[in-house]
Amino acid sequence: MDKREELKGLIKEVITDSLKGDIDTIRAEADAQKEVNAKVLEDNTELKARFDAMQEKVVTLHQNTGVHKYVFKGYDTQRPTRNFKIDCSKEVGDETARVILKALTESNTGAYAVPVEYSNALLGLAELNSVALAKARIFNTSTSSIKMPTKGTRATVDAQAFATANAAAATALGQLTFTIDKRIGSYEVVNNDVLMDQNFDVVGQFVEPMMAETIGQAMDGEMFNGTEFTTSISACANGVTVSGTVAMAAAVTYANLVALAYAVELERGLRPEWFMPRGALKDIVALVSATTGSPIFNPVPISGGPAGTLLGYPINIVPQIADVPANGSIRIAFGDPSKYIIAINGGIVFQVNPYASMKEGLTQFIGYARADGNMEDAEAFAVLLRTDA
Repeated sequence: MDKREELKGLIKEVITDSLKGDIDTIRAEADAQKEVNAKVLEDNTELKARFDAMQEKVVTLHQNTGVHKYVFKGYDTQRPTRNFKIDCSKEVGDETARVILKALTESNTGAYAVPVEYSNALLGLAELNSVALAKARIFNTSTSSIKMPTKGTRATVDAQAFATANAAAATALGQLTFTIDKRIGSYEVVNNDVLMDQNFDVVGQFVEPMMAETIGQAMDGEMFNGTEFTTSISACANGVTVSGTVAMAAAVTYANLVALAYAVELERGLRPEWFMPRGALKDIVALVSATTGSPIFNPVPISGGPAGTLLGYPINIVPQIADVPANGSIRIAFGDPSKYIIAINGGIVFQVNPYASMKEGLTQFIGYARADGNMEDAEAFAVLLRTDA
């Protein structure tokens, strides 16, 4: 019997009648989402035809974290990336299913890791929902400690006649250190009833989108305002600082946006972009000209989300940046994301533990990645930072 089919059959057997109300809530939310998608597709026959044509097609994406293949399966019009399911070979799929089967049937530690190939594919899936993984420079490594040189001081030069020595270059190198000693991840507890009632594809429908997205979003939080990475962009000294919640709410002004945009070394060939929460973009859209009263920015809705440019540079909505930041955190960042480096030791580790809550009919799914982040060049960023007096 195919291991994946055997896995589905086993999951059906491991069920209880507990948490029935939660199942009804999940179903209601899923039905509501289906209605929204159905309405969009009904009103747009061309989009419906494209989605129909894409079903089960294999798509190869050259991503920041590597080259990954996906199977397009689904009709989510609000977030199309949710329709991508990782495409692993039958051998890898069967091996992954065997791992989960062992976790659900053998009485031991309850900790099982999936194959490396599958873990790397999950990392690519995480990138689809992560600004950090999609925009920053990604170094894949097999060690927990990395040191790399960076530019310290520029060389000194002068003009001299022949027979007279030029000035000593007096260059100096800086050094970035990455210490990968923490896990970034979480675990999810799934009611076995849900697995059975939905004929749930554990690998394709739960593990991939849910755990990968969680880790990708955590990377976003660490890159911009985190404390576990060696540095976050909130450590940048350039930009505008304000004190307190009230001042931060009023800090989205045209003058401050211009100050951020021209606080970085644009003349050094940077490719800066804006990073902010949805609430900050709402405030920016509300800004009007003092002369004409007309909006200074007009967003363009694409694929259900806001898009556009601000002062000529692209905008990225980052949910992990709080619209009401705590002391020491940023609300808006402007800079070149390629000047921020994330070092990842391996892909995403996925484990299954059916024992912790077996009597309740629940199974734990655990996912994490080992990573660290550091700024290559702090002058490549400017931030709107809250620093309480």
